[in-house]
Amino acid sequence: MKKVSILILMVFLMTAFSFGVSAQEKVITYATSGEVVGLSPILTNDSASATVQVQVYETLFLRDGKTNEIKPNLAKSYSNPDPKTWIIELRDDVYFHDGTKFNAEAVKFSFDRLRDPNVAAPRASLLEPVDTIEVVDEYTVKITTKYPYGPFLAALTHSNSAIVSPAAVKKYGDLMQNACGTGPFKVEEWDAGNQLTLVKNDNYWGGEVKIDKAVYKIVPEAATQVAMLETGEIDFIDSVPSEHLMRLEANPEIDIDMVKGTPIRYLGFNFKREEFNDITLRRAIAHAIDRDGIIATMNGLAYKSYGIIGPKVFGYKEEVEKYGQEYDPEKAKELLEEAGYADGFETTIWTTSVSTEYTRNAEMIQAMLKEVGINADIRTLEWGAYLAETRKGSTDLFLLGWSNLTADGSELIYPNLHSDNIGGANRSFYDGADAYIEASRGTVDQEKRLEYLSKANNYLVDNAVWVPLYHQSVYVIYRDRVKGLTIQPNGNWYLKNVDVE
Repeated sequence: MKKVSILILMVFLMTAFSFGVSAQEKVITYATSGEVVGLSPILTNDSASATVQVQVYETLFLRDGKTNEIKPNLAKSYSNPDPKTWIIELRDDVYFHDGTKFNAEAVKFSFDRLRDPNVAAPRASLLEPVDTIEVVDEYTVKITTKYPYGPFLAALTHSNSAIVSPAAVKKYGDLMQNACGTGPFKVEEWDAGNQLTLVKNDNYWGGEVKIDKAVYKIVPEAATQVAMLETGEIDFIDSVPSEHLMRLEANPEIDIDMVKGTPIRYLGFNFKREEFNDITLRRAIAHAIDRDGIIATMNGLAYKSYGIIGPKVFGYKEEVEKYGQEYDPEKAKELLEEAGYADGFETTIWTTSVSTEYTRNAEMIQAMLKEVGINADIRTLEWGAYLAETRKGSTDLFLLGWSNLTADGSELIYPNLHSDNIGGANRSFYDGADAYIEASRGTVDQEKRLEYLSKANNYLVDNAVWVPLYHQSVYVIYRDRVKGLTIQPNGNWYLKNVDVE
């Protein structure tokens, strides 16, 4: 009887232990101020939605954050029989979350949907050069472009070029509320305005996913996010005002992964204003800006390069640094006099209240310009109104940025600085660089593209079409129980290789 009792006790303990272990779910919690707009990579174009979508969906190619090379992901390989033809071989071991097969039909469906004018995808421009998409066999797709298009692979790394389940789209109409990709996580629950929960995909083709759940909490105030991180209520954040950074760095329970990133912040000129068409005046303003002084206020969240195409973007060569206008107030005064503004002039710096970074930069630039005799007022608008006024061309000097998600220089300077695209934020068009920009887009030879983009960069910097203030460092800040969390230069982070203790 005693032996039976002991046996029963052992079975009970083993059962209890097994239940206890299964209950020990590995959960990671992230806080963001941005509300997810939707779950479809085709119908959204905001960073909050993208942080979810890159865990749920996948692209054919990825850019390696360390080497800047583009590598296959859902694709296995590609070839170019001619400059307008792309033959892409696909993986044959991938399934969507709904159990349907990933194949060439799914790629064609997703890309046709992205470029369908009736769908009105916000990033349809990614595939604008595409002429036809043909299914060669179950795991081979042939894409023909209207003209040779050099940044095509870079466009296919963009999160908006992710592949979706055709069956799920047919079932739900769209995927704004019902995500279905091939990624390491699936959406379990979405409480709009509060939180979103992901669960691991047990059938993920890319290997075992270590985390069971990922919880995205909406926390509007940065100070609250920081406090929650310090107390352990959340595990990581990827955005914080620079004034909080030193405090977090000093916390022994918190780690930071920070790398030089692709985003740029710049001072732009509205070329509709006659004075800003004068290269001498623009160079004078560039010489008046103390970039080092501005960067010093960022507590390590920015780094210096005179390049418009920066060090972490394809197209950068170090030689561009010799074309930049270094901080030299006396040189600025000399050039102002040469341009006919010996007594200075009056202008307006347009900025936005979307972050303290923008308003602080405007105030610092205002003081720097005053030192050389330029009196600049500051006009501050909320983000939506600011973008609207920028699009209308109402600005004089203006502060803006570009994230460079594809990390390809052509996708920076073509929309922003080519004369084809005058309008929107492109108020600093400079047709002298058009030929280089066009050449970079018109060849699939990546070595030639690098040369063309480098020449365009040198030319644009030498002509001071923008004043690059700094390039941003990107980061994730996390509790020390989090292992394997890293950030890419374009600001993306992926949870598939992350673990928690």
